[in-house]
Parts: sequence; C-alpha cells; structure tokens
Amino acid sequence: MTFSGRFLLNMIHFAARQGASAADLLAIAGHTQKSLMDEKLRVEAPVYNVVLETALSQVPDPFMGLHAGEYFNLGAAGIIAQITQTSTTMLEALQYCCEFSMLGCRAIPLRLEKTGDAYALRMKPDPVWQAQSPEAALHTLEGHLAFSLREYQQLVLGPQPPLRVHLTRPRPELVAEFERVFKAPLHFGQEEGALFFSARQLEAPVLTSDYQLLRILVRHAEEQLAAVQQQTGTVYQVREAILQLMDFGLPSIEQVAANLHQSVRSLQRRLKAQGHTYQDLTEDIRKSLALSYLQQPDLSLTDIAALLGYADSSTFSRSFKRWYGVAPREWWEKT
Repeated sequence: MTFSGRFLLNMIHFAARQGASAADLLAIAGHTQKSLMDEKLRVEAPVYNVVLETALSQVPDPFMGLHAGEYFNLGAAGIIAQITQTSTTMLEALQYCCEFSMLGCRAIPLRLEKTGDAYALRMKPDPVWQAQSPEAALHTLEGHLAFSLREYQQLVLGPQPPLRVHLTRPRPELVAEFERVFKAPLHFGQEEGALFFSARQLEAPVLTSDYQLLRILVRHAEEQLAAVQQQTGTVYQVREAILQLMDFGLPSIEQVAANLHQSVRSLQRRLKAQGHTYQDLTEDIRKSLALSYLQQPDLSLTDIAALLGYADSSTFSRSFKRWYGVAPREWWEKT
C-alpha cells in the first residue's frame, strides 16, 4: 500500500502550520520537499503512518485530518483536481475522481453509487492498512471527506451541503466541528465514510469546464494510471503478501510464492521483469517498518531486529544507519 509523495507533502505542510516540526516529519519520510513533489514518487504505508502519527503527537488537534481536508486547495489533488475543474458536470467530475483515485491515495479508493434518487461517494480504507495504523486511517479518511466536499463547493461556486455524511469514528463529545464543516446530518460509527448528494446537486454544471482541455488531461491521467498499475502488478502483490505473512520475521520467497500460487522461479522472473528482486523488496519493507516499530515504546532493539528478520540488534543497527544516517538510539533521541 502506497501514497503519492505530493499527498504526504501536503499533510506535512498542514501539520507544520499547526505546530509540528516539518524538519522532523521530512526526516521520518526520508525525502526532501522537492523529491516529494515528484508525481511518480510513491511512499510506503508504514512510512506514511509514522509521519502522520508523529504529526498527530505534535499537534494539539484531535481532528487534524478533518481540518487538513478543509484547508487543502484543489491544487493539492494534482491532475485529478485539474480534471474535475474541466469536467462538464459534478457527476462527471466525481466519476473521474473515482476512476483515477489510485493516482492520489491508493489506501482509500473512491466509488460512486446511485441509491434511489441520490448518489453516494463512498470511501472505505484498505483493511490491512487500517489495521496497521487505525489513527492514520481515521484522520486520512476524514480529510478525504472534508476535501471532497470542499472540492464540490468550489466547482459549483456555492455552499451547498450534502444530504448526509457517514463517518467511521464513534460519535465524539465534540460534534460541533463536524457540524460546522459538513453542515449536514451526521451518522457516526459507520463501516465506511460517505457523502450523499441528490441527483439534482450532481447535475450542476462545473463553471470552469473545458472539453478540449479535459480530453488532454484524461489522456495524461490514463497514461499515469497505466504506469502505476504496471509498477504495482507483481511488485504490489509481493509487498502485500510479505506484510500479510509477517509473524515473527520476514517470510521466505518460498512462502510468498506459495501464497500467490506461483513457483519461486516464476515469481523471480516476474520481479526481474519489473526491475526488482525479492531481496530488494524485503529491504524496502524492513526500512519502512523499522520507523514504525521504533515508535512503539514496548519494543526493544532486540525485539525489532527479530521482527525484521535480523540475527541480532547490532546487525539491525548497522542497516538502520545505512538507511537513515543515524543509529536507532540516535534517532530515538532526536524524536
């Protein structure tokens, strides 16, 4: 599970405005602001989770995700926002948002469903990612809901509220912030997040529509999506299998191949065709998970080394220093 670098950078910028240390968050991400702006850069879920969890620990805001989504401008969504701005109607704009949602946050796919005389824009976090970091998933989902509503209102140039809103968190004591942002009936404790609109609302024209430019942008987005899907074919499946099979240490390539119903030789050949080896992928996953594990106070360096498949803590420490330039204990002291 990965996130676009641009999406993560937007979250870092907002957290910094709220009092978090941008330098700390960029260090955890392992990227510069410039590299995160690259539209092709993808960030692994464990890294995104640690960045967001750290930001939440530094920002005294229990609804940071909600406020981030309310704050972001359309430019935060990159080419998806450009497509919505040139669409003919809001219905067409939301259909494109769903079609190209993988270009932004793959962990929360969007789908638009017609329910009677209304439409539901549904968002359900990936269950594996949600289990890894319920806090990151909750705030990211609420940010998506707030941003999607703001996007709708900017495109139709009107403060029209949705018919109702579904939220996954239990009903909080402070409901006023959600009422202020959504201005609609709220349903807490739902299985997924959703915004409901009437058919009439989605028939509204997008005032900045441009058919010719829309065709160009859609072709560009289709090319990007094809590239992402090619990159995330076998590589994505192997990463997900490794994370699911992890118990005490990393699974062997034989275990992963069996999980994917492939022979080891076939799996190695497919990875090689995409410019990867099994060792490369396990190294990347170790690098990402190391930061997540270091955030857990009940884990010692010996525990972390074992979880990541290292023989001892000193071997893990050497790898960590090679990845991040500091030893694990130094990283602890800095954070």
